[in-house]
Amino acid sequence: MGFKHIPFGSAAKFNVVIEIPKGSQNKYEHDEELDVMKLDWVFTGDFKFIFDYGFVPQTRGGDGDMLDAFVLTSHSLTQGVVVECRAIGMIELLDRGEVDDKILAVPIADRNYEKVRELSELDFDYEQTFRDFFKKLGVQKDKVYEIKGFKGSNEAKRELTKAHERFAK
Repeated sequence: MGFKHIPFGSAAKFNVVIEIPKGSQNKYEHDEELDVMKLDWVFTGDFKFIFDYGFVPQTRGGDGDMLDAFVLTSHSLTQGVVVECRAIGMIELLDRGEVDDKILAVPIADRNYEKVRELSELDFDYEQTFRDFFKKLGVQKDKVYEIKGFKGSNEAKRELTKAHERFAK
């Protein structure tokens, strides 16, 4: 079974396939045609991914790709693992002027996050953390990311539902 057959789930409890483990200095991306993970980019210096990152299967984001998700976990996950998640928010992001929103999620199975339902319940400055991350990522990839804002779990769930409906069309 490849990644293509992994179900979406629901907006309340959805699957994320991890592409880039937390701490990785390599950017991997799912190749939908081949249904495999491919190395897309190798970062320089001390830049690394600060959270696990992947895609929500059977969705289409505003950029036409599967919807992206950062998964906030206690410990780094393995590439290719499927994680059942709960949305706690969303980053409204522009990548070279194109909508590329990111879902912010926590694993259902991570007891350290079992009470977290909203971004405001996180124990760190998530806005500054992600602004710094995308600024550094932009330097690495020689482009500008623009964070338009942060939205709560209800907006994230609405986007998940819309993205799943776009996939079904």
